[in-house]
Amino acid sequence: MNRFRLADRADLAVFYEADASYFHAGRADMLQIVSLEVFIAHYSGCPSIGFVCDGRAIGGMILDRGHAHLAVLPAYHGRWAILWKPALEWLFRMTPEALGVVEADNLVCLEFMKRNGWTGVPTGDGKIVFRITPRIPRRA
Repeated sequence: MNRFRLADRADLAVFYEADASYFHAGRADMLQIVSLEVFIAHYSGCPSIGFVCDGRAIGGMILDRGHAHLAVLPAYHGRWAILWKPALEWLFRMTPEALGVVEADNLVCLEFMKRNGWTGVPTGDGKIVFRITPRIPRRA
């Protein structure tokens, strides 16, 4: 049985690993530009929470200048959903709304954003920006 929980901070090395898994072969050069050291230096001062499964860090959420950045190791995709509600509660305690930037070809993440009721605006550079706000309860 998997036991998922939030951690007080994201493990930035694991977050980087999860983030790096999203880069396609054509974008592998990004890992040379944004090394683990650069990533940690950039995000170490940002508020974050970690996602943990059975005592192992698996990803998390970082709030960086109004942008919510989420990453989960691929082996845990589709399994960490129990952490989504408490992660959003954390986010909205930090800020009333945030932006989420998604690559236009990341169909899984785009579907995830739509399922949560957020609509995106294409930026023209292969990305879609979502305004993440607390959900409004649907009326019967």
